[in-house]
Amino acid sequence: MKIMVTGGAGFIGSHLVDRLITEGHQVMILDDFSTGNKKFVNPKAELTELDIRDTDEVNKFFKSFKPEAVFHLAAQISIRESTENPEYSQEVNVQGSQNIISASKEYGVKKIVFSSTAAVYGENQNLPLKESEPIKPTSPYGEQKMVIEKELEESGIPSIVLRFANAYGPRQGTIGEGGVIGVFCQRLNGGEPLNITGNGEQTRDFVFVDDIVDANIKVLECDKEFAIYNVSTTKETSINNISEQLLSISQKNVKVEHSDTIKSEVVRNSLDNRLIKEETGWSDKIDIQEGLINTWEWFNKNI
Repeated sequence: MKIMVTGGAGFIGSHLVDRLITEGHQVMILDDFSTGNKKFVNPKAELTELDIRDTDEVNKFFKSFKPEAVFHLAAQISIRESTENPEYSQEVNVQGSQNIISASKEYGVKKIVFSSTAAVYGENQNLPLKESEPIKPTSPYGEQKMVIEKELEESGIPSIVLRFANAYGPRQGTIGEGGVIGVFCQRLNGGEPLNITGNGEQTRDFVFVDDIVDANIKVLECDKEFAIYNVSTTKETSINNISEQLLSISQKNVKVEHSDTIKSEVVRNSLDNRLIKEETGWSDKIDIQEGLINTWEWFNKNI
């Protein structure tokens, strides 16, 4: 199958491209390298350095490549950046995504798989959150993802929305919803203290990148016209627990410091994953300990 991956040089996107290539697909990557890394690009994929805000360029490459399916991961992923610079975030996450949807319509794309986020749920403590929960994002980032979810539902293109919990793993950057693990690994590598906001008892649902890739692959064959699935473990892990495990795994002796709580920070987070399990057969396979070991080993060798 001819598949286009926007953001295919990024953390999750590059892992997805590797899997698609392994499975024999022809892959075109669109990436502007604002956060992507050329070292992560699979040499068997076609690569176009492109800003998805550029309507003419997006159309040009859809017309020449004619993808059958699109995995849309390109985004401005920092919640903080979306608050501090909402215009830029809006341009990338909404207008850029609209360009991808429009070009997909124009050139006959048969399936879009969209990377969304737990941020669309906002401050809802009815954990673990089901897909049927009200959508009340509290950040521009969450609002922007919500807008594109709705536009995909109305687009007429068969589309699957994947709402990721807190992604982590090898190649991870230091921003985004699982970025704390990337930050901790980098600081451990440099022998620097680990900084935890608040008391560290805030929890997150950390899902390993290989499990996220598996979910993307599974839904490629989904025959629904439109569906939304959480991709998660349903398990809550505290930031204190993450720091303790990484200190043990890395065998590093650094201080753990605490700073003031961030006002907008969600205290607890977890997503229900039963729907994707029941309807696609996907399941999360990598537990947090195994995932942290794999992540630390990659950072220790590559950073």
